[in-house]
Amino acid sequence: MIHKSRTKRSDERGSAFVELALFTPVLLLMMVGALDFARVYYADITLANAAEVGALYGSRSVSGSSDTAGMQTAATNDGKDLASMTAVATNYCACGASGAHQTCPATSCTGANPAHRYVKVQTTYTFNTLFPIPGIPATVPITRTATIRVQ
Repeated sequence: MIHKSRTKRSDERGSAFVELALFTPVLLLMMVGALDFARVYYADITLANAAEVGALYGSRSVSGSSDTAGMQTAATNDGKDLASMTAVATNYCACGASGAHQTCPATSCTGANPAHRYVKVQTTYTFNTLFPIPGIPATVPITRTATIRVQ
């Protein structure tokens, strides 16, 4: 009986090392995937915050809503962790809450639908993965937009 257990142990010698060698590439792929997922999530949050900061800068006053360069600068300063991030700021007027976009000042609005001024900042960033993974694109464009009514 003792002889059989010794034979069984000698047959299994090194199997743990083989299992580790087979599982290591899978484990590394999962770790790289999790790392890239965290990086793209961080980039998404940074873009959304930068767009909101730029829109808040322009929404402080009517005169500030015309400062598109200032809104873009505020957005890019907030998203400085993303080196190639771009920001585009615009302003427009609309009749009522859901009216069509018009150039400001909107003269075609009636008393029931007063003109409101809005600022909009759109931020864009191209995310690059750390390592190419089959089936997953190596670059992903991310765009976030913030629109705020001017006070």
